[in-house]
Amino acid sequence: MIDFKLKLNYQRKYNSSDIDINDEMQVSRQFESDRGRIINSAAIRRLQQKTQVFPLEQNSAVRSRLTHSLEVQQIGRYIAKQIIGELKKQNKLEVYGLIDRIDSLESLIEMACLMHDIGNPPFGHFGEAAIKHWFQKVLSPEAIAEFDNCPFIPMQYSAKVQLNELRQTLRQDLCQFEGNAQAIRMAHHLLKLNLTYAQIGCVLKYTRPAYWQGEIPKEYSYLMKKPGYYWSELAFVKEVQEKLDMGEFCRFPLTYIMEAADDISYCIADLDDAVEKGIFDINRLVQLLRDAWRENGDVTEGDLFDITVNRAYKKVDQNEAKRSMQDQFFMYLRVYITGKLVPYTAYRFIKNLPQVYDGSFNHALLEGDSAEHRLLTTLKSVAKKWVFSHPEVEELEMKGYRVISGLLDIYKPLLLLSTEDFLRLHKYNEHPKYVIETRLYHKLSVKHKLAYNEMLEKLNDINTEKGKILEFYYRTRLIQDYISGMTDHYAYEEYRKLMVCD
Repeated sequence: MIDFKLKLNYQRKYNSSDIDINDEMQVSRQFESDRGRIINSAAIRRLQQKTQVFPLEQNSAVRSRLTHSLEVQQIGRYIAKQIIGELKKQNKLEVYGLIDRIDSLESLIEMACLMHDIGNPPFGHFGEAAIKHWFQKVLSPEAIAEFDNCPFIPMQYSAKVQLNELRQTLRQDLCQFEGNAQAIRMAHHLLKLNLTYAQIGCVLKYTRPAYWQGEIPKEYSYLMKKPGYYWSELAFVKEVQEKLDMGEFCRFPLTYIMEAADDISYCIADLDDAVEKGIFDINRLVQLLRDAWRENGDVTEGDLFDITVNRAYKKVDQNEAKRSMQDQFFMYLRVYITGKLVPYTAYRFIKNLPQVYDGSFNHALLEGDSAEHRLLTTLKSVAKKWVFSHPEVEELEMKGYRVISGLLDIYKPLLLLSTEDFLRLHKYNEHPKYVIETRLYHKLSVKHKLAYNEMLEKLNDINTEKGKILEFYYRTRLIQDYISGMTDHYAYEEYRKLMVCD
């Protein structure tokens, strides 16, 4: 049975309110509280200095992660209103438990869209890849005991098979840094936002645990294509799944909308930024889009390409708004494309609502054998071929990769310390035998140290072999949290200072 009144759980892990489920105003206030917690968080502010496509960009007209997230938020709201409007026409709002949850549903989607990128490290996907590759080199989970070159003693495979299974699980987990999983960690452990279960569920984009090894079930191949959470958040995610009545590898229904809003937003925004950067002009862009569309059939009068891209291009010639060619073209392009893709997204959501509601729908809403999916693919393919592979972008990505890898090299001595030595450093804020490590430790964020300390307090006996394995795991999370939480500019300047490049 589909009942969003039950699915949109307004309770929290801590300090849950004793509210009647039928009290619309009090329920709405809980999600309004989520809005305040998210919008006022430091993680949202840091998005203004994290890259979308062009790292370290000085031109403020080019998008940062923050401006991108605001655009995604607007499209998410648009999709939500489209869905509500369609269900109202069908007299289904009350049937689906949405008649007094409209504001709550819109708020949940908007805030999921706003915070969907908070876990992304500096330099975007290349920063993410740098963290993955660095840890895969030193913590390869596929290594066997006889040929294990792991430099970190607690994680080295030993004769104790049971503990080796734990080591392998945690090594795999640490080698799978992922922005979406980091977002869950930030919201729960680092920022301690204490969001409602429904709001957390919206952000849980992928359902594969980072420590997963082996085949992925075919029925969840799309939902599990990337890691969605770490071992450190396993207990919390299980609790969220239970509270939201989600299957083990299933999604929260509103997450599909957040994902679609992101897809619609960036497929236009990346091309807009490329024109702003001078990679190509409007005339060249339209030709590239036509060529990409024609790979699956010609452009015909009245088809989706004609009434979106061609229509926007023709409007530029008329110049009715007396704006610059670029501004005018992308204004119309955005209006025409969202005007087609948003209703299609709503249609797919409603058509597949039983599977979407229980989270087993193993596709994106914008997939399907349709002109809308073809248009989205056309936009993405041009960005991939002509923007992401542009020499300037690739050079900046390589620079970002080197910065993140270099910072991990610099902080590696903290991971090489024995459990006893690092605990002494953590307790007294210094270690007389390790002056460099002491100074590196001083640079770590207090917020991240507190999260590490909270995990230590939950360990039963840190002096056992298992205790040392878990301590090292949380210590490594501490380093990953610190470096991934940096902005592009801070990471770049930190690397330059520590490498004495000035």
